[in-house]
Amino acid sequence: MSKLEYTYLVGGVPTDVVSIYLSDTGDDFGLKVKFTSEIIISDGTPMDHVGTGLYSKSFKDPGFDLIYEYSLEVEYPSSSIAFVTGELIGLTLIDDAGSYVSLAEAEDYFSLLLWNSAWEDASELNKEKALIVSSKAIRQLALMTFTTVPQDIKDAVCENAYALLDGKDPEMEFENLTMVNQQYGNIRSTYNRDVSMPHIEAGIVSMTAWRLIEPYLDVSKQLKLSRVS
Repeated sequence: MSKLEYTYLVGGVPTDVVSIYLSDTGDDFGLKVKFTSEIIISDGTPMDHVGTGLYSKSFKDPGFDLIYEYSLEVEYPSSSIAFVTGELIGLTLIDDAGSYVSLAEAEDYFSLLLWNSAWEDASELNKEKALIVSSKAIRQLALMTFTTVPQDIKDAVCENAYALLDGKDPEMEFENLTMVNQQYGNIRSTYNRDVSMPHIEAGIVSMTAWRLIEPYLDVSKQLKLSRVS
């Protein structure tokens, strides 16, 4: 999510305006992508009043590294009307707080899956958190360099986010790697820890996500470790 903010000052003091809308002189747009002219916020959309003289409007980015153009139609207390224009930089690919996948993209992804109850049952806030946490985990891997996010990586973010929402805890999964025996009453389980689980060690809790990520791992950046018994 990105946010457009505007503050009206009179003598350095925030002061309310009479009205403020996202609108240009031709009544064509409020906010659009600079180089494609894709309209993100339509003409005539009011700004949200968030405090004395303070106005904002949040919107979902259709992608990363986009530059937006905006136009505000402002009616001041003096009854004068002016158009305030400018540019805004949206979410960037390298933003550690951002996700490789927008919430809208993830919704489209899960709408095509048969089993998606953990996603459907989650709040919008938790969905966004899961996407951000998954993106951060993937971003920390030794990936090949890319300027646009491959679809497989986006799908991996979604799959790992789903696993998180479904109750998979990265720390607990990692701790379980060292567990050899576990007993509940008369039932005893033994785990074979000779089998490598690199996705868990890498902080990825979904095997489906890991399989999507593997082709994009840059082996030249990886440090291979061997266990000596």
